[in-house]
Amino acid sequence: MNTLVLDIETGGLKPESNAICSITLKVFGKDEHRTIFITPQRELIYEPQAMRLTGISMDYLAQYGVDETIAIKQILSFIRENFKKRPYVLGHNVEFDVRFLDCLFKRKANIRFSDEIHFHRKDTMYNALFLKDAGVLEIESISLGSCYTKLCNKQPTNAHSSLGDVLMTEELYKMQMKLINKEKE
Repeated sequence: MNTLVLDIETGGLKPESNAICSITLKVFGKDEHRTIFITPQRELIYEPQAMRLTGISMDYLAQYGVDETIAIKQILSFIRENFKKRPYVLGHNVEFDVRFLDCLFKRKANIRFSDEIHFHRKDTMYNALFLKDAGVLEIESISLGSCYTKLCNKQPTNAHSSLGDVLMTEELYKMQMKLINKEKE
């Protein structure tokens, strides 16, 4: 399966002005993954509420992060090392992540992240909406944590960390596909 599982944690909700704090990339179905932290950027905004939600401190980013240009090189390297062609991207509300990455790539490299991946996306949030609307899944919230708890019968671990969310998204997607395939029978 030519699929890249992706999640980012950000300093807010606006891709043009809020920073990316961490990115996790994972090859679907394999143990191969990479988490990248990005050093604080003076020109970008880090909303206190967003930083509390992620649990990432500015000090941590300063100590363990890399420059945005290096982060782009690491992202591209991961994709090229693990995929022979442009991968599909899987995430929970994955367009949010792609928009942030497009802004990062445009700001620092004058290219688009979207050009490095397949134009079709796989999104567990939209799958959850589909299953809910079809009457197959009874759920009030389509948040990653709620969907994961409902379909995987587990409490979220490391929620709002990019690695934790990538691992939950991958497992949730597998359960959604089982449920969809069961409904087709």
